[in-house]
Amino acid sequence: MNKKYLEPVSIINSIRKYMKISDGIKIALLLTVWMGFNSCETYYTDDYFRNSDAKLLGKLWERQYIIDNELCTHQLTFGITSGRRQGIETFIYQRKIYGKWETYLRESYNFDWKWTDDAYEGIMIDYGIDVLYFDNVWIRDYYLSGYFEGEEVTFRAN
Repeated sequence: MNKKYLEPVSIINSIRKYMKISDGIKIALLLTVWMGFNSCETYYTDDYFRNSDAKLLGKLWERQYIIDNELCTHQLTFGITSGRRQGIETFIYQRKIYGKWETYLRESYNFDWKWTDDAYEGIMIDYGIDVLYFDNVWIRDYYLSGYFEGEEVTFRAN
């Protein structure tokens, strides 16, 4: 008679053991699916952060600063014409006359340029008689920043 009572208990214990294993598998599957959905978030590709000709070209990059009580607007443009990388650097100097900034001098210089490395993180600007370096370059939609001859600068696209 004891044997008959042990058998149902044994079966129930087996079912409980199976259910514990089954619950563990369910939890493991749930965690796997959850982790999978988390990895489907939108991440920027490496190209989003990488500098490129497309991000640099066709924009007028401009920064302004005050020097000796005068407003200086420093502009850079970069282009590629017939495979030749060319650009123009312009300085516009203004003085305050009767409370209004008036331009008194505009200087422009043509240059050839090239990326200094395959990572597009530096630009060499060659004026023919002088070479300048724009290092640690970061280009975003409307910002161009880096170290222009050692000075940290940020240009905005106009």
